[in-house]
Amino acid sequence: MKADVDAIASSFALSKIFPNSVLCSLDEMNLGAKLLSEKAGIKTEPIENLNPKNFDGLIITDTSSYTLLPEAKKWKIACIVDHHRKEGRDMNSDCMAIDEESPSCAEIITKLIKEQGLEITKDMAFALAVAVIADGARFKSARKETFATLSYLMGLCHAEYNELLYYAEPPQEIEGRMEILKTLKKTEIITCGTYLVVTSIAENKESDAASILADIADAAFIASWKKDKKETRVSARGNKTLPIKLNEIMKQVGTSLGGDGGGHYKAAGASCKAKPKEVLEKCIDVFMTKL
Repeated sequence: MKADVDAIASSFALSKIFPNSVLCSLDEMNLGAKLLSEKAGIKTEPIENLNPKNFDGLIITDTSSYTLLPEAKKWKIACIVDHHRKEGRDMNSDCMAIDEESPSCAEIITKLIKEQGLEITKDMAFALAVAVIADGARFKSARKETFATLSYLMGLCHAEYNELLYYAEPPQEIEGRMEILKTLKKTEIITCGTYLVVTSIAENKESDAASILADIADAAFIASWKKDKKETRVSARGNKTLPIKLNEIMKQVGTSLGGDGGGHYKAAGASCKAKPKEVLEKCIDVFMTKL
């Protein structure tokens, strides 16, 4: 699973609070996270390159699942900051800042830093502001605190919304757009009760394709086979009116096929020890049970 803007920005802000810390991540980032890292001078180390014996512990942001971060099993977990639903959560720590109603970890961390009376520097504010926009899907899942948080951060970093939006939703490179269009071309349409559900198999960019399709259909399930891990990753997205909780569907699909899943009501995912076709069939079967 690629590290996204919210994970990188949140970890970056915390690394500034703990000056002797090392910012680590998975070995891959999505495009927005890469661009933000270049802009803010964020440097990360692959977590597998670090020796847990050399540190007091690991602070984890934007996940609380060993399925998504198996390397964490080697570490003492000092703190967890997360905003995902409890489905899929199997990590624990004596220090946990969990807010399932928050659209982003960046919003949680901004609040924590303010409550402690600590400084949020200009570069921290810029990164956190980008994450608030990115993980809130341009305010589709916003609450009133989200707008207050973004306004506060924009005041600190002196950045206009359009500049922040560029890093939150960067324009896809031509190769990425081609991959998404190939995925859309293979889309299958299923009528589930009164809902229009679409599925497809992607080479990559499954979450981007799912987000695009969910603006048209009621729900989208896009699967991608990860050859190196011998598993399928599936991204689920729902439109703003869908009342069915996709995180619960992903949890059930993942655990039934040898993996795990979770996320948010309208944006969730799972990893499964099965091929994409079987995974997508299971997604539809479970979706039908929720009608």
